[in-house]
Formats: sequence, structure tokens, C-alpha cells
Amino acid sequence: MIKKIVAGIAAIFITLVVVDQLFIQDLLTSIEQKNSNKSTENSQDFADAVAMSEDEGLQVGKKAPDFTLKTYNGKTVKLSDLKGKRVLLNFWASWCGPCEEEMPVMQKVYEELKEDQVEFVAVNMTIGKETIESATQFVKQFGLTFPVPLDIEGEVMKLYEVYGLPTSYFIDSDGVIRAKYFGPMEEKFMKEELTKLK
Repeated sequence: MIKKIVAGIAAIFITLVVVDQLFIQDLLTSIEQKNSNKSTENSQDFADAVAMSEDEGLQVGKKAPDFTLKTYNGKTVKLSDLKGKRVLLNFWASWCGPCEEEMPVMQKVYEELKEDQVEFVAVNMTIGKETIESATQFVKQFGLTFPVPLDIEGEVMKLYEVYGLPTSYFIDSDGVIRAKYFGPMEEKFMKEELTKLK
């Protein structure tokens, strides 16, 4: 009986992950189509904005690519402005079940560590079926107090090659990626990874 329950739970989890990945792939395709429909000038502007220098990249040991986004309440979040702090960069959406599971844990850890030069940035994938309204409602429902910028055009999602949600990057005080993780994180893991950062 227990084996059947465990197998059922595993099957549900695998299905959720596959559905999330398929939805993300559809979003990436729509972003690419949108970008291809833009004028050459706009496309060049985007390319310039996300161009990486040789020391930047998504690999562990590379400098995290910079970006600037607005939060749901109009505040500007620029990743490079957080240099000097340890950063947990998280990508999520309100329709994502594992994200809903992870967010209360993130808020708890943030409350414990925010005075210790730690910052969380939870980028909402505000594209496709996600809306500013649903993201805002989610933030208020869970009482999130860390910055929640909105990726309305999907540009940062593409820049960070997000293919499933939630996806997280652990960035040290020099702005260098030290770890990345796909899936909902547990409190112990989150704290351990943040502690490793200098």
C-alpha cells in the first residue's frame, strides 16, 4: 500500500516537472517569435543589453549576467547593485506548484539572514498565462518581503536559460555564480549554500 502511495506521488511529481518544462519551452518559443518580429534596431538593442563579457556566463565560477527589472510596485532591481551581498536569485511563477511549496521556505530563510549581507531576488516569469495581477496576489498571499521583479518580456528568463521552475542561482558578494539548482529547495539546503558564499 505504501509503495503504491509513494509511486503515485512520484508519478504526480514527474508529471508536474514535465508539464512545467513543456510550458517553459512554449514560452521560450513565443519569446523567440516575438524577438524575431521586432525591428533590427530593437533586436540589436536587446543583444547589446544582454551581451556578456568573457568573464560572464551561467557556469559556476562565472560572473552572473547583469539585468534590470521593475518590481510589481514599481521599484527598480539591478543585479549589479547588489554587489557586496550574497544573493539568491530565484525564477518562479504563481502557477508553478513547486514554487508555491518553496516560497514560504524562502521567506523564512530570508527573514533569518537578511541582516547578514544576504539578499533574495525572486524574478517572476510574467509571461504566458502569468499576469502582473496573479504575481502580485501571490506576493501578498505569502507575505514576501524580498524584491520580486517582473520579467514581462521574458528577456531575463532567456538570458539565464530557465527551462523549468523554480530555478535558482547562488551568487557570491563579488557577483560570481557559485551554485545553481533546479526544483524546490529545502530550508537546510538553502542555508548551507548561502553559508558557503563569501
